[in-house]
Amino acid sequence: MSGHSHFDTTVLLSSSLEERREEFCDYLRSARHRLEQFAARHGWEYLTDKTFVDSWEVFDEKPEFDRRLLGLLELPGDTSLPATFSAALERRVLLTVSPELYLKNYPQGDESEAYSRLICHEMAHRLHIRILDGNEEAMGPVWFYEGFALFVAGQFANAFQPMPVDDLRKLFAEEARGDYRRYAAAFRQLAGMVDSLADLLSWPAKPDFMHRITSLVSEEHCSDDMARFPAPGKNVD
Repeated sequence: MSGHSHFDTTVLLSSSLEERREEFCDYLRSARHRLEQFAARHGWEYLTDKTFVDSWEVFDEKPEFDRRLLGLLELPGDTSLPATFSAALERRVLLTVSPELYLKNYPQGDESEAYSRLICHEMAHRLHIRILDGNEEAMGPVWFYEGFALFVAGQFANAFQPMPVDDLRKLFAEEARGDYRRYAAAFRQLAGMVDSLADLLSWPAKPDFMHRITSLVSEEHCSDDMARFPAPGKNVD
């Protein structure tokens, strides 16, 4: 790998990617801009004053990416990572596969600005932690914190369709990692039901978190049902 500093981040590229250095710098600029715009819209711009990434390493082979990530996490070298796993931000080191390998690993992620959104997603996890004053334990279940990162990055936003209440409840009960497209839809749906995103992000730390979530969904369902009926004294054509 060869590296050069860009802004305050060192970008390390596999040798086969070196001639595309400016392209990768543009991806990083775009991801940062997207994150900063989101933070500003919600009054969190002060949390993006300091960067989240000291160095960024880009790999053109999945086994090399996996090996580096396992080393960074101090996990056994024979630990199996999901085939779709293509990015991570740990200890202020951003690791990603190349754009082409990302879409090969995860073809469902093919959308406009997919690669810069992927980078933004990883930084969004770190923004989430800063919002919670460093308390990673308060990020909530996997569908919630991944849903937030997808929401920040705008991933799958153009394909958003509200989920039926029964599907949401099934998703909330899942423990294993599932379809990120469902996480994106569920979180976007919840965010549209509350007045304050900051308040929603505080819920996982509360003992009645799931009660709050299920009540919110149930109330929205009841409102939708009521909207289907005419007000008293009105006729239906």
